[in-house]
Amino acid sequence: MANHESGSGSLLDVQGHAPGEPSPPEVPGDAFAVIARSMHGLLDPVCRYLCYAAAIVTLLMAVGMVVDLVSRLVFRNPLNGMIEMQTFMLVIMAFFSVAYTMLKNQHVAVDLITSALPDHVNSFLQGVFCIWGAFIFGAMGWLSTSRAIEAFEREEIADITQLPFWVLYAAVALGTFLLALVLFAALFSHLSGLYRHHEGGASFWITCIAVAAIAVVGMFSAVLLKAMFGELGSAAVGGVYTALMLIILLLGFPVGFSMAFVGLTGLMYLIGSDVAFNVTKTNTYDAVANYFFVVIPFFLLMGFLVLHAGIGAKLFNAGIKVFGRLPGGLAVGTVAGCGGFAAICGESVASAATMGAVSIPEMKKYDYDDSLATGSVAAGGTLGILIPPSIGFVVYGIITEQSIGKMFMAGIIPGLILVTGFALAVYVQCLANPKLGPKSERFTLREIIWSIVQIWPVMLLFAAVIGGIYSGILTPSEAGGIGASGALLIALFAPGFNRHKLFDALLEATTTSAMIFTILIGVGLLGYFVTLTDIPVSFANFLKGLDVSRYVIYVLILLLYLVLGMVMNIIPMMMLTLPVLFPTVVGLGFDPIWFGVIMVIMMEMGQITPPIGINVFVIHGVAKKYDVSMATIYRGIIPFVIVEILVIILLTIFPEIALWLPNSMDVLAPLD
Repeated sequence: MANHESGSGSLLDVQGHAPGEPSPPEVPGDAFAVIARSMHGLLDPVCRYLCYAAAIVTLLMAVGMVVDLVSRLVFRNPLNGMIEMQTFMLVIMAFFSVAYTMLKNQHVAVDLITSALPDHVNSFLQGVFCIWGAFIFGAMGWLSTSRAIEAFEREEIADITQLPFWVLYAAVALGTFLLALVLFAALFSHLSGLYRHHEGGASFWITCIAVAAIAVVGMFSAVLLKAMFGELGSAAVGGVYTALMLIILLLGFPVGFSMAFVGLTGLMYLIGSDVAFNVTKTNTYDAVANYFFVVIPFFLLMGFLVLHAGIGAKLFNAGIKVFGRLPGGLAVGTVAGCGGFAAICGESVASAATMGAVSIPEMKKYDYDDSLATGSVAAGGTLGILIPPSIGFVVYGIITEQSIGKMFMAGIIPGLILVTGFALAVYVQCLANPKLGPKSERFTLREIIWSIVQIWPVMLLFAAVIGGIYSGILTPSEAGGIGASGALLIALFAPGFNRHKLFDALLEATTTSAMIFTILIGVGLLGYFVTLTDIPVSFANFLKGLDVSRYVIYVLILLLYLVLGMVMNIIPMMMLTLPVLFPTVVGLGFDPIWFGVIMVIMMEMGQITPPIGINVFVIHGVAKKYDVSMATIYRGIIPFVIVEILVIILLTIFPEIALWLPNSMDVLAPLD
């Protein structure tokens, strides 16, 4: 469903128990727990300080981008080698933080099934996955070390900055080796959990043999399949490994790890181990070393700085001051505040959690109906992945090679329509039944104006980022640097913001970026494999060969994204499905920019739709002290789901609504 928390159901559980819980009694002779703790004690400071360095590099990247922009626009003299330098810093940032991201359990995994399994079953599964993960990233570390040695011997240097490439490959090797060691430490932790469950008896050693056997079968599946069935066709191989990926995803193997494992083992079957490892050798670095990817840490840093600066409270305050006297005015103000926060934060769960913590207590104070109060926040939070600058659009643009600038523009009008639709949904309900959302106290014109004045820096930052992209003055990468640097300035002058919050924002942006780049590495390997199986072409030809309207296929694709949105984060969902579905969508004649907007709205809907709905779980956690049930929240989101369906129908009938702004822009190069 979301990022794993520490516990027996997560891949990493180096302590052998969930945080905050007392340690289970140790069984005599449990050397596995001792080894796990010892390895964790050694790895934690190394990984943590490397991540601190990566966080500082992230900030330097943003500042460097602004300096280059000023030099280009003011002095007509862009800094020489800035693209190379940004790319190199991006690689260091990503691989210096990837192991610490694992230690913090921030690699995205689906916990729909594992959350309901007994601890010892989870320990068994995660033990297998730890071996697979250590195998994947240990291989990447070894191969990257080989590449670093080759680059050193050949004296490979960058064209402009003259920086040696071996340093970058060494950074890749260091990060992936550390990640493999972290996973190895987690393996001992899970073995300790199994040891406690079996009390060290003979059944424990049988279980360990089973863990090792399954792990070996997975790693050498190519050899075993050929021995059992001979040479299978590429489509059959694609089907087998796709099924394997879906199974291990549902059993809790992190998304990026699952893609990398299936991609590598599938390639070992199709092209042999030597060629598969050569592909891995180049993909590990190349999947990250792309200048256009700097927008990922930039916009994430922008969002987390705004989040830790407490801007959400100011946006909500402005919303209730402006709309408070309307029927359901506090809920309308919440929706407006969510829209404003989404324009800066760009992340659904963060928007829901932040605005929920601010708005739900306020609405409870005015006796708002629980379903309306929680439903408006859960739905409003989903705007974070539609209103630009959105990390969802960034990832979509990268994978599909569409202009990120045009994707941002395409989301503006649909985003405003959704904000308006959500607000109308609240207003109509409260107009019909005023008890659902009583009016707030009356505010003076001075109070209203002052609440708006307090958010002018955020409004100015949004205008600078989006206006710069639309006008063609800024590329999305430069706009990201401006956004991150501008958010830093706003945060530094925000009351209560301190160096601890600054470092928290930097670390969260860095580790979230590392999670995304890990998925990109997995996508790269999986993409090679999927291409060789001809699955995308075969699937597209199958759908185009159906004797049905293209809109029937379109609806089926939307339903797929609705279901996936219930159990997965938007970023891995895109990376998992787009390589297969995007060629089909384009082949059916649909505009790729327009489809990106539709897809994001469907994912928004999935995040608030039963039986899962990630945002619903977030709001349930925020509203726990008010004894609000899940059923109450789900009932509250029904009107907002109806609005989203109506907006999708509107955009399907009139695609120009989404395409008008991007089509009015100057033509941008793909991705930038």
